[in-house]
Amino acid sequence: MKSERGFTLVELVMIITVTGVLSSTLVVPFATGIKQGTRPEIYATATYLAQKEIEELKNAGYTIATSNLGNVPSSVTLNGRLYTENSTREYVSHSGSTFTYSASPTDFIRVTESVSNSENADVVTLWAILAKDFYNPNAN
Repeated sequence: MKSERGFTLVELVMIITVTGVLSSTLVVPFATGIKQGTRPEIYATATYLAQKEIEELKNAGYTIATSNLGNVPSSVTLNGRLYTENSTREYVSHSGSTFTYSASPTDFIRVTESVSNSENADVVTLWAILAKDFYNPNAN
C-alpha cells in the first residue's frame, strides 16, 4: 500500500496566514525606502529652481527687483511634481558685516527664494544681495 503524503487544508491555511503576516511587515519598510529615495531628486530640483530665479533677477538687475518688492509666490511642475516658489524682495541696509531690513529705499535689495514640495518636508532657501550701483552703469 502506498501512503499519500501532502498538506492538509488546515496546514495550508496556517502557512498562508504566517506568510501574509511576515510579508506585510516587510512591505512597510520597503515602501518607506522607495519614498525616501525621491528626496534627493526633489531637493536637487528645488535648489535648481531657487538658483535659477536668483540668477534671472541678477541678470535683470536692481530696477526689476524693485518693481516687485514684497512676496511673489508662484508654482511650477517639473517631472510630475508641483513645486511652490516664494520670492521675497526687500530693501536692506548694510552696516558692518550684516544686512538689515529697511522700510525706505536703499542701495541694496535682498532677494530670498524659498522652494518647497508637498512630498518633502524640506524647504530650500537661498538669498542674494542686489546692489544698485553694480547694476546701474550710469551711476557715479
